[in-house]
Amino acid sequence: MILKSFIIEKNIEILEKYKLSLIYGENEGIKTNLKNIIKSKNKDVETITIFQEELIKDNKILLKELSNTSLFSAKKIIFLHEATDKIFKQIVESADLLNEDLKIFVFCQILDKKSKIRNFFEKAKNLAIIPCYQDTEKSLIIHINTELRGYKGISPEIVNLIISNSNLDRKIIDNELVKIKSFFVNKKIELNQIYELLNIKLSRDFDEIRDASLLGYKKKVNLLLGQVQFQTEDYMFYLNNFSRRVTKLLEIKNINENTKDIELALDMLKTKVFWKDKPVYIEQLKKWNSEELTNTLTDIGKVELMMKKNSTIRSDILLKDLLVNVCNRAANSA
Repeated sequence: MILKSFIIEKNIEILEKYKLSLIYGENEGIKTNLKNIIKSKNKDVETITIFQEELIKDNKILLKELSNTSLFSAKKIIFLHEATDKIFKQIVESADLLNEDLKIFVFCQILDKKSKIRNFFEKAKNLAIIPCYQDTEKSLIIHINTELRGYKGISPEIVNLIISNSNLDRKIIDNELVKIKSFFVNKKIELNQIYELLNIKLSRDFDEIRDASLLGYKKKVNLLLGQVQFQTEDYMFYLNNFSRRVTKLLEIKNINENTKDIELALDMLKTKVFWKDKPVYIEQLKKWNSEELTNTLTDIGKVELMMKKNSTIRSDILLKDLLVNVCNRAANSA
C-alpha cells in the first residue's frame, strides 16, 4: 500500500496496522523525521538497528532477532537500514514471521521502478511503502510553519531566510529549527537574532553578488568577487541559490505573458517576493527574456555536474566564471 509521507508525518498511527513498512527515497530529512516519530511513539518498545552490510556478512542476524524474545518489552521494532535488492530474499522471508508485536521498518535510498523491493511492497496491500521525495519550497514552508506554530514573530521573511540558508535540505532546516526552539524559549522570535543564530551572512553575501551578476553590474561583481570568501563545502548551496532566483524570474516571465503587468505577476507567485526585494526583481526582469533565463539554468546545471563528477576541480573558478559570464550577458542585453 503506497502512503504519502506528509500524511504519515501527521498521523504515524496509520502504520500501526502494518507489520512491515518500506521508507525510501532521496529525502533524508523526511526519513529521519519518520524514524524519530516512530521511536517517540514507541518509547517502551525495544528497538534494534541492523544495516544491510551486517546482514550480508551474517544472513542469520535478522532471523535471530525475529526469533529472540525481547527481555525489555513485549514488543520489538527492527530498523533495517541501507537496504537494496541484495537482501530482498531475507526481507520477503521475514514478512511471514512478523505480527503486531514484532515489526520491521526498512529504509532505502532511491529505488527505481525495476527494484524487487519496491515492486514487492507496492503490490502487497498488507505492507506499507512510503516514498520520500525531494522537498519543494512550498512543502518546506508548510513544514517550517507547522514546526513553529505558536511562536510569535514568525513571518514570511523569517521562513524564507531559513529556507534560503538550507539548500532546500530538510535535514539542515530541521537542525536550524532545533536551534530556533532552543534559543527562543519564550516562543518570541526576533528577526535580528535569527540572522546571528543561523549565520545568514553567508547567504546575504552571495545574494548580493548573484543579484549584481543578473543585473549586469560588472564593476560591482568584480569588486565582490575579491571580497566574498566562498566556502568549499557550500558550492552546492551557491548553485542552488542561483538556480532558485533564475527559476523564479522565469516563473514571473511566464505569468506576465498573461497579466502583462510585472507587479501583478509578482503578486501571483506561489512563493511571495518580499516588498523590499521587488525593485531588484523588476530590474532583473528587464535584463532577461525567457529563453536567456532557460539557457542560464542549463549553464548552472552543467557547472553543478562538473563539480559533482570531478572532486579535484577548482569549484571556486567554475563559480566565478559562471557569475562573470551571466553578468556579461546581462550587461550586453542593456
